[in-house]
Amino acid sequence: MLISEVANGSAIKIHAVINGHSVVLLTSAIFGVSGGLLVRPMEYFGKYMEILEPSNCEIRNKRDGRVYKFVSTTITPVKTRYGNFHLIKSASMLEPENERKAERFHIEKLGLMSINGNSLDLKNCIVYDVSMRGISLIIDDNTKINIGDHIDVMFRYGAMLHNYELSTVAVRFFKVQDKKAVGCTISNINVDLITLLVSMKKELANLDNVPETDLNPEISQDQQVLEVEEDIAAAVPERPSSITIPAKETSGNNPKTLREQRKEEKMAQQAKDIANLLDLKDI
Repeated sequence: MLISEVANGSAIKIHAVINGHSVVLLTSAIFGVSGGLLVRPMEYFGKYMEILEPSNCEIRNKRDGRVYKFVSTTITPVKTRYGNFHLIKSASMLEPENERKAERFHIEKLGLMSINGNSLDLKNCIVYDVSMRGISLIIDDNTKINIGDHIDVMFRYGAMLHNYELSTVAVRFFKVQDKKAVGCTISNINVDLITLLVSMKKELANLDNVPETDLNPEISQDQQVLEVEEDIAAAVPERPSSITIPAKETSGNNPKTLREQRKEEKMAQQAKDIANLLDLKDI
């Protein structure tokens, strides 16, 4: 599915990096345009943001109820006759999550881990996501982990900063935005983890109740799309496909030519002066 085909009112979660900090942004789709997907405006500390780095995005499409994940190329603010919004662009196709997998929930919280029971050498990590079956951790490049290692993970989450502790086993390595990550299976599915996943699932269910956005009820959505595209095109001038560089003029710009020209003018003046002296001598 193309990003421009996302249904109006679909909930969107964006995992972005702003000023070196990982943040999670929530918004909803309005409609697709030729340049991407128009979404409700987002603010970060009271300012409209411009995210030029690739960001992981997750959409719950209201048309089919499925979850789609993709990487945005840019997320930029746009000004239209209906107000300020954001435009999400992506060069990749949106692929639905495999429904046979355990549903994964993004967390992106700082945590601590110990490897093979070595609690005296705790390592920092970022808990990237979690499910009933496993957990993904972003780790430092210097952290040494082998497949099969036992990893105990601790992190805090929620309004009350509840402490969660999980015992896991490393099963695979991968990259998250060029950062080293390890996927682990969970060996102790405790009550705390189940409670956490149930609460996060309820949060996602609430996102399905996002109402559709109608910018102008007096005209059709197709007409609204045309008007928004006109506003975006007027605000961002089209870059020319090629740039023509004019050839340098042979006079006036070349320092060597300028010196020669001045020398010739000086010699001409001297010749003129000599000619005047000869005229005076003849008199």
